[in-house]
This record gives sequence, structure tokens and C-alpha cells, in this order.
Amino acid sequence: MSVLKGRNYKYESGKLNNYLHLVDIKQFNRVRVFSCFIAEFDEDTIILDCGTSFEINRLLRYMKKNNISLSSVRYIIPTHHHFDHIGGLWKLYSKIKEENPDVRILCSLKFKERIDNFKCEPHFVHAKKTFGGLIGEIRKIDDNAFKILHSSEYYESISNKNIIESFRSLDNIVHLSIIETPGHAPDHVCPMFFIDDQLDFIYFGCAMGLKNHRDRMITLPSCSAPNFNYNEYMKSVEILKELSPHSAGFSHAGIVLGIENVKEIMEEHPILMKEFKEMVINYYNQIPETRFVFDSIFPWMESRSDVSEGYADNEALRKLTLSIVYGMMVDLGYREI
Repeated sequence: MSVLKGRNYKYESGKLNNYLHLVDIKQFNRVRVFSCFIAEFDEDTIILDCGTSFEINRLLRYMKKNNISLSSVRYIIPTHHHFDHIGGLWKLYSKIKEENPDVRILCSLKFKERIDNFKCEPHFVHAKKTFGGLIGEIRKIDDNAFKILHSSEYYESISNKNIIESFRSLDNIVHLSIIETPGHAPDHVCPMFFIDDQLDFIYFGCAMGLKNHRDRMITLPSCSAPNFNYNEYMKSVEILKELSPHSAGFSHAGIVLGIENVKEIMEEHPILMKEFKEMVINYYNQIPETRFVFDSIFPWMESRSDVSEGYADNEALRKLTLSIVYGMMVDLGYREI
């Protein structure tokens, strides 16, 4: 397995190029657990994901420190409806709306329906039981806050990008496109920025696993219950593998720079997912107990993680492992929510 050079993987908050910022929002008061991205153009700004209500003020402080005005925010684009990605969306939207009444949440109807129904939506119900108060406060968002994208408006192919809007960044025109990537969640999407015909940046969200190792180009599974669908997820991965982005952002966490580095991760990830599924099946066939499957897989998870930060402390990594093991078991029909 090749090794990333320090400059090819970044997870600290900061500006990455002429228009792109990475923001470690220190979710759950840990570094390198969640990354939002901000695209700051000459006249407009786009925010990709935002975290829970606890982290919104950190995101806003970053914007203030870097002179990114709330009045310039044109869109907030969520990758999917999970609480750790958009639990604080209502709060961020209300803060920005005070400065810019025209700001919109750019999303699918699938996404809107799920957060409209957050009190009954299975993910939020399950998350409340698992994470308790860590999910923060979630509120209903006014209907007029949304700009709904329909299927025909999403990315189809490199020859039919379905550009949603274009923005100027110094001497470049940057084009926004969004690709649908169900599997991790039914409403999951990946925002993309093109310069000319080249894909400059894609925000994977959770569509290509979790980036939890600073030095190796490897990932962890992202298959938490109750939304995970293995077959849909793998179809999305294969579609994403056809792309050649210069850089790729991970919600959990950071950004990988360089076409070859991103390609290596995209080639490795489906192999990882197949291996993980086979392990769950094999261990369950030995002893059909969640604890046994978890204990058997945890050392494998440790081998793919750092040893110093973020999920890498033992308690947090154990919770993550239990979550993804259970998610795969639910998809396989071994457990119910």
C-alpha cells in the first residue's frame, strides 16, 4: 500500500486553493471527525454540509475569521439527511437568512421529505436512541428555504454534466454539478466543481467510505443503520470510479489531493467493502451474535485507523465499529432496527 505525502492529504481547517476551504468543525469535540467545505467565489459562496446545531457557531466563526460574508452565501448543499451532516441546517440557514434572504438549500425532494419528517424519520429516531443529546437540536425548516432539484437536473455523464450554475473565481469559471449516489442513504448526493471540462473537486460525503488514516490511502466502511443499502452503495461507487477528480473531500474527514491519489482510494474502497461484507457473513455463520462479530472485526478496523486522533482513540473507534457492523447486519437481514 502506497503512502500519502503530507501535502496530499489535509484535514486542518484552511483555504485549499483560490476558492475552496476545508473546515474541521470539531464534531463531538474531536478533531478530524467531520469536515465541511466552503466554496468562496468572487461574488457567491456555497456551503457543503454543516454538522449538528452544536457546530454551527464554529463554522460561522471560521467564515468571519476568513472574511466570508454571510450575505454572499447563495446555496447550502447537504449530502444527505443524517444528523451529523445537517442536524444544524435550520440554525445555519436562519443565521444566513438574516444577511441574505435569497439563500437557498439546494437539495432533492427525497432529502426535504426526510428532514421535514425528522420526528418520525427512522434515521433520526435511531440516532436519538444511539447518540442521545449528541444529535443536538433539530427544527423544521420553512418550505421556501429550499430549491428542489429533480432527477433530470443531476449529473449524467462527463459529456452531459447538467451544470446547475457557474461562478467566477479570479480568472476561472467554476461550474457546479451534483451526482446522485444512493446507498449510504437513499438521498445521498455528491456536489462537484468543474473548471473547463476537468473535475476539479468532488465532495464524497459518505459515498466513498471514511478517511481515517493520515498516512495510507485507505478508507473505512460507511454503512450505518438504518439507511444503508449495500447493492445501491456499490453501484454508486462504480459510477464514481469513472470520474477523475483533482481532489476529493470526505465528510469523515479531510481532503485527498491529486488525481492518482484519489484514484487509488476509489479503486481500493470497493475491495474493502466486499471484504468487510464477507467478514460479517463469515463471523455471523460461526456465532450469530453481534458481540462476537464486533469483537472479531475490531482488530481489522484498528489496522486501518490512526493511533492518535479523531476516531482513533479506542472508545470512539469501538462505537464506530459497532455502528457499521450493525448496519451491515441489518442490510444482510441478520438484525432489525
